[in-house]
Amino acid sequence: MMKDLAGIYPALPTPMLANGDIHYSSLRNLVDFEMAQGVDGLYIGGSTAESFLLTEDERKKVTETVLHQAAGKVKVIVHVGAGGTDAAVRLSQHARSNGADAISSVPPIYFKYTNEEIIAYYLDLIELSDMPLVVYNIPAFTGVNMTQGPIRELFKHPRVVALKHTNTNMYELERVLAHTPSLLALNGYDEAFLSGLSMGAKGMIGSTVNFMARKFIALRDAFHGGRNDEAFRLQGEVNEIVETMVEVGVFNAVKYAMTLRGVDCGACRAPFKPLTDASKTKLRQVLEKNLGESLRAD
Repeated sequence: MMKDLAGIYPALPTPMLANGDIHYSSLRNLVDFEMAQGVDGLYIGGSTAESFLLTEDERKKVTETVLHQAAGKVKVIVHVGAGGTDAAVRLSQHARSNGADAISSVPPIYFKYTNEEIIAYYLDLIELSDMPLVVYNIPAFTGVNMTQGPIRELFKHPRVVALKHTNTNMYELERVLAHTPSLLALNGYDEAFLSGLSMGAKGMIGSTVNFMARKFIALRDAFHGGRNDEAFRLQGEVNEIVETMVEVGVFNAVKYAMTLRGVDCGACRAPFKPLTDASKTKLRQVLEKNLGESLRAD
């Protein structure tokens, strides 16, 4: 029986050592930290994880490590998007054999695939892994908008259970849900979580959830409790942090924020550049202002 995937998920970063190797003991600490924050699930291998900078074997070992550490205590979705269908299928089958609850994928990128080819890619993942699928819509990165045109027919497939909507166009989200009421929507842009909730999202998968999950849980609860002023205030605090992160570099900023929260995540792989000391100082200041929690020395 497929699990209800509604809830709040951190899109886990991939902790790394100074030499660029994956820091697996820190990854286990990260899983424990997130579960202690009260998240509903974990999202492995997405954009925040630098998935396209990892080898296939590394992605598999990360999946195994997280699933073993989570030990069935929370839901786990594994992103399997890759350069081609064969690799994505291997990652999908690996996720299933290791106990993941669902797979997820961006559409195939780089080449300009037709709608029919994109749909066929997703159907191959579903059929060859026998897993429920979360479509990852992030047109700013892929150039493909999964909520427009005939490609939306994919959402009618019974194993396409959810949409990760990493897009600020909430009209399109509302229309997709109106035409496919059985589809679950998970908001993708942290800075638009309140907007997503208002248009029918039942949770989120986000980068900044890693270090401030409790703020998003409080925002969700305020929205559903009709405390709109509180929800709006919390979204504003999130957005002030996000604004600074965008300025200094989002993915390295997530890792640095987690290091300040006590889980050493190192820096991102090249071609990403590490944060400067000035960027770290600026980020630390905005985090301390809006999190209301003490941060460790880095």
